[in-house]
Amino acid sequence: MLYEKYYAYGIGICYRYAFNKEEAVEILNDSFMKVFDNIDKFDENQPFRPWFRKIIINKAIDYYRANMKHNNTHSLDDEEVEIHETATVDELELKELMDLLNGLPEKYRLIFNLYEVEGYTHQEISEKLGISESTSRADLSRAKQILRKKYRDYYQKNYEQII
Repeated sequence: MLYEKYYAYGIGICYRYAFNKEEAVEILNDSFMKVFDNIDKFDENQPFRPWFRKIIINKAIDYYRANMKHNNTHSLDDEEVEIHETATVDELELKELMDLLNGLPEKYRLIFNLYEVEGYTHQEISEKLGISESTSRADLSRAKQILRKKYRDYYQKNYEQII
């Protein structure tokens, strides 16, 4: 019962960092192994969930680093990116939002999640990923530009289907 509770909690975090279910499960399994290997280091006076969350995020970063050589880089020169105000993200369903995020190149998605969702600073991201703070900022900006474009394209396509 307890395992199922933390599995559900952990898999939700892993899906934000993985491109597919297999990657998410691999990251989560590695995270559980790290928990079991280091349970003696856990401070019982502290809540478990933040400790577990940090392990999952660090395992997702480790997974990213281990697979960096397989990543395809994405250039903004490949597509025109315009910045326009559109409807709010609140209108997106969770699945649609996850589809948009999963459409980001892996590095951009990782930085977007660390900064926007997890609340890491650019300095912390740069230290974790071994990149400069300016690269972190630039990649976050590119991720947001790509998301804006994908968001507009998604709603334009769906709007045209309704009409």
